[in-house]
Amino acid sequence: FEMGRKKKDKSLIELASNCLKYFRKLTKLGSSSATPIYRLIKAVSSPSKSSYDEAISMCHEGRLMHFEAMAYERCGMFLQQEKHTDVSNEYIATSYWLYTDWGATSKANSMMKTYSFLKGMRRPNQRTRSDASSVMRLANSTGNK
Repeated sequence: FEMGRKKKDKSLIELASNCLKYFRKLTKLGSSSATPIYRLIKAVSSPSKSSYDEAISMCHEGRLMHFEAMAYERCGMFLQQEKHTDVSNEYIATSYWLYTDWGATSKANSMMKTYSFLKGMRRPNQRTRSDASSVMRLANSTGNK
């Protein structure tokens, strides 16, 4: 959706809409693996912190680390545009660690170049899959500062 909006390319928006419809159909049919993807595409199509948080939670529950990382990153980018820098940085940092844990080294290195605050960053504690969503809970408890 975003690329189509940026480039004002209706064919890309149509393609994204068709993907959303496809995954909505699979979700309605009960596909547990399609539901997190549907929520992520839906969040990208109509961005809000709550829609991304829902996608993050569903990707985490479905053990889809790569999609969870994408959802955290996209939410961080959205929050950055909304000028919520502190929360945005937390989401982006979580995304970086998830990509790293998943083995997406090139993506993690690319993020390091894009987001200078990641340089030299160390994990406060060794993060595990089970507590990656703690960033969401922390961000929800502190609001959108």
